[in-house]
Amino acid sequence: MASSELYPAIISAAKALSPVYDHAWNECRANFVLSTKELDLLLAVPTFEPSPISASLLTIRSPYTSPNLYEATLSNLAQLGYLVAAEPGGYLLSTQGLQTIRTAVNAVYASLGSIQPLEVTKMMDLGSRLCELADACLNAPDPPGTWSIQHTHRLDPGNKVPMMARIDQFPSELCAFRDDAHLAAWRAYETSGHAWDILTYLWQNNSANASQINLTLARRGNSLETTFKAVDHLVHEGWVVKKDDSLLITPFGIEIRQTAEETTERFFLAPFKYFPDDYLTQTVSLLDEFRRSVTN
Repeated sequence: MASSELYPAIISAAKALSPVYDHAWNECRANFVLSTKELDLLLAVPTFEPSPISASLLTIRSPYTSPNLYEATLSNLAQLGYLVAAEPGGYLLSTQGLQTIRTAVNAVYASLGSIQPLEVTKMMDLGSRLCELADACLNAPDPPGTWSIQHTHRLDPGNKVPMMARIDQFPSELCAFRDDAHLAAWRAYETSGHAWDILTYLWQNNSANASQINLTLARRGNSLETTFKAVDHLVHEGWVVKKDDSLLITPFGIEIRQTAEETTERFFLAPFKYFPDDYLTQTVSLLDEFRRSVTN
């Protein structure tokens, strides 16, 4: 089915776009002396406005990352003057933070506006199709819910930016809805985000030891103690077994993780069932042509 090819095509197109604006993004990051994590997090602040951003809100979409890491990053951004403390644990943009975001976003838009991968009519057609697909997801019923895509949609620049900037926005929204679908799929099992992250790693790699896993997932900021507790939970559930120094996913664990993947796919594709199959096929074809042109 064309619908099953849609997400891989969206991901591939989004990845192809990254090198277009990476230089501008990294230049801004260096000028403001911010890490990639700090600048990415700063850009997320407007998605929560007028409410303050907080570690607890950030972990709704990414429960795999330690709240302590989010809090430390937010606190550091406040110390640097990019955020101001609001309610306990919450932060709002400072004037400096707002100007920084505008500078970085404008640099990215300028980079995107400098290329035209397809002829204008095809670009307009692709933008229109992606907008329709994103709108369908925005209005999807529960499950899976639309928390992630609704917040990502707040970054929509509208029609006053280069067409490429809008086309870049829609894959972000569709990927956010994919996150909504996956969160709804695995939260039914009442496990922690870190434990689910470990199960996913073992599902992809069959076996590893806890120290290896903690090192591989170091970007998440979870302590080794937290990893050991998560592993104990997975063992208790019968999803993982310990053998010598290694952790192995069990057949039951494989079944649980595979079922969640299939449920994710079903939730994600549900809004597209009202689109004709040839419409989705043409959209996938346009995305592939767009990706090839951007890459070349």
